[in-house]
Amino acid sequence: MGSLRDALLTLGWPGLVAIAVLDSSGVPLPGGVDLVVILLSAQQPALFPLAALLAAGGSTIGCWVLYRIGRKGGGAVLARVSARTRDRVRRTVRRNDVLAVSTAMLGPPPFPTKVFVLMAGVVGMDARRFLAAVFGGRLVRFGAEGWLAARFGERAGALLEEHYGTIGAVLVASLLLVLLARRLAARRAAAGPTPS
Repeated sequence: MGSLRDALLTLGWPGLVAIAVLDSSGVPLPGGVDLVVILLSAQQPALFPLAALLAAGGSTIGCWVLYRIGRKGGGAVLARVSARTRDRVRRTVRRNDVLAVSTAMLGPPPFPTKVFVLMAGVVGMDARRFLAAVFGGRLVRFGAEGWLAARFGERAGALLEEHYGTIGAVLVASLLLVLLARRLAARRAAAGPTPS
């Protein structure tokens, strides 16, 4: 599969989209999208936002394929996952679907991202919410990787590998803070103006 990724990588920007679609739809590619975003952003630092957008868009398309599989009968696919993991992911997605899927998009391998995507389909998560959560989460992830590559060059890959846990925790915490702020703002708006 590494040779497939390398062949697609020779296509440049369109290859990035193809790699992102394949990787997110269940075709494992060594190094995956992250490596390609880092390589392209290191080669053309000013274009790292484009790399992040294309990778996030391609990944969203690939995740949409898995989501649709989940809607059509993903329970059979998920039967290969342990019952404990399935139940935990199901509860998490039902409790706060956008937060669960967005956070899953930030998780490094071997985080069970595809299990969250399939489960979103199985439990019938609203398609628009699903697409927004996937695109937003992936854009944050690939944007951060692209920025690091633009700033530190190809050393960004080693930096990410060394500090991925910390970087992932910061990204997840940032996402949680944004969602919390939005929820608080929505509650305030629903409560109406405070008496003076």
